[in-house]
Amino acid sequence: MEINNITGLISLHLSNNQLVGQVPLEFGMLSNLRLLDLSSNNLAGRIPDQLGNCTNLGSLKLNNNNFSGTIPLAIGYLVHLQDTFDVSHNSLTGEVPSQLSKLVMLQSLNLSHNSLSGHLPSSLTYMTSLSTVDVSYNELDGPIPDSPAFRRAPAEWFSHNINLCGVVRGLPQCVTLGTPTKDDRSKRHKVVVIAIIASVVFFLLLFIFIGAALRFHKRKKQPVPVDDNHIIEGAFSILNFDGRDVYKDIIEATEDFDAKYCIGSGAYGSVYRAELASGELLAVKKIHLPDTERTFDEQPFQNEIETRTQIRHRNIVKLYGFCSSPRHKFLDVARALFYMHHDCTPPIVHRDITSNNILLDSEFNACVSDFGIARLLKPDSSNWTMLAGTRGYLAPELAYTMRVTTKCDVYSFGVVTLELLVGAYGDELISILSSPSGNNVFVKDALDQRLSLPVARVADEVIAVLTAALSCANNSPESRPTMKQVYENIGSVKTPQGCGSLDVLRLSDLINADI
Repeated sequence: MEINNITGLISLHLSNNQLVGQVPLEFGMLSNLRLLDLSSNNLAGRIPDQLGNCTNLGSLKLNNNNFSGTIPLAIGYLVHLQDTFDVSHNSLTGEVPSQLSKLVMLQSLNLSHNSLSGHLPSSLTYMTSLSTVDVSYNELDGPIPDSPAFRRAPAEWFSHNINLCGVVRGLPQCVTLGTPTKDDRSKRHKVVVIAIIASVVFFLLLFIFIGAALRFHKRKKQPVPVDDNHIIEGAFSILNFDGRDVYKDIIEATEDFDAKYCIGSGAYGSVYRAELASGELLAVKKIHLPDTERTFDEQPFQNEIETRTQIRHRNIVKLYGFCSSPRHKFLDVARALFYMHHDCTPPIVHRDITSNNILLDSEFNACVSDFGIARLLKPDSSNWTMLAGTRGYLAPELAYTMRVTTKCDVYSFGVVTLELLVGAYGDELISILSSPSGNNVFVKDALDQRLSLPVARVADEVIAVLTAALSCANNSPESRPTMKQVYENIGSVKTPQGCGSLDVLRLSDLINADI
């Protein structure tokens, strides 16, 4: 079969064989290819530029072969590479091309065990999705790119090169050109001391002369008005400013933007009075995010900031700072499932959404992991399968239908969400909700007793999330919402109509509520 006759091919695994020769140029015609694995063979020659035409590739593995020549510049066209680009254990030469910086979605880059030389391009810092990068066993030198992926990497990933340096522990610090040596500093020490003494004497004589001149030219001084722009210092001075600390202080001072601190509200935002612990009094404007929008249009915000930074007048309130911060990190998992169910073609069902399969990064952003039993929902298939997943998180209909749908993930998401709110594991949680008396439990008694009872706006958010979670954990798959509905509901924090306070609200009041 000719390669140009299978242009609809999506995945091609040819690893761990005994293939020889060169990669056929016709591979560049596989425009729908998403995964190409030619690793662990005896392929040789140059990596063909034509692979750059496979613009839908999400993973490219060419490691453990005998490829020679340079890394093709056309690799930079593979902007959808997301999983892996691995050319390790070959005989590649030349410099690392700066075109790799266009692979902004790539998570794993392995160039180790080759003969690559020169500097690592500083533009690799644009590869913001990188989590692993290995360039060991090459002939590279110069500084390591200053980005989180490189800073967090162990020294072993840069070992056995000529002279790599940078902020990675285990590597030498880079010495910039023109930095004086210890001998140079000692030679100039005497000259510097003499220059300082001469300068001090000169300015001392100058001050004496000026003081004498002023004594003969005294005049009545006019009072100098105080510039309001200099009243507030402390936390907002250049020397002391720390954006994160100031943001935390503002949140504490306004009790998370409680309505009692609101001194004005408009179509674009609300203004709050914030008195910091240092005594500084501020007016803080918080931008409104409409319920119908999932994303924030930054243009009006940027326009106001640009205008305010150009204004200097004592009768106009001064802008001391601004920030943009995500407030709903709980939405990360809902957003991930929303993407898998509604934006992927065909849709993907994870089938094992549990608290153990949700990982947190250094910024406490939630990431869904472990796709070992995930399944593509093909429209021309019945989607029947063997029972798989974790007890306590499995949708109840799988016990008798064995048919996978997106509503299975919705159920598991509901269980995980209830775990966070109630503080009980999946099995315990389902037994509580399934009991005859479970629905009559007060919400305040169902919430995790290790935490204080939420009030005001936080209570509204808890009710909204709890309502969504109970709806997701409904025994009937037809009664469960879609992840699109869940994401939009939690994101807009819509409290169900007719809900009272947490003191009198029962779980039964929320179970049948619409989200």
